[in-house]
Amino acid sequence: MENSWEWDALVERISEYSYGVHVEPDKISIKVEDAEEDWDAPDVVIRRADEKWIQIDRPFAKADKVDLPAVLTKVGSTATIGGLVVTDENLVLRHALLLTDALEPDDDYDNALEYETPLDMIVDEARMLGRQLAGHNDDDS
Repeated sequence: MENSWEWDALVERISEYSYGVHVEPDKISIKVEDAEEDWDAPDVVIRRADEKWIQIDRPFAKADKVDLPAVLTKVGSTATIGGLVVTDENLVLRHALLLTDALEPDDDYDNALEYETPLDMIVDEARMLGRQLAGHNDDDS
């Protein structure tokens, strides 16, 4: 896939403002610090879906360890943005966003760009779903 100035600008912004960033040609992984004993907190991944779209993905459980109808019911009844997919053996929350929109200023937050709100929501929702439906421990409480 051909690099674009938009993708390069997104990589630069995320690298500057995020912890534990690993960049590949069409994928950015960001380390997420979760306090969970039985789940190795997976990275959130932003990847180029094609020339115009990016996807934000965060695994939250092993597919064979949860009650799938319960997961679908919970995801359907929350403010989760995006969708739910199975990749490899993991359940993953996903959100798609136009690359050009991702770089627009977010009018609701100072110095934030549009990709940051869905990124934060995907991370938070995946953490919550993992704890409620997959039994991951919350050592913060």
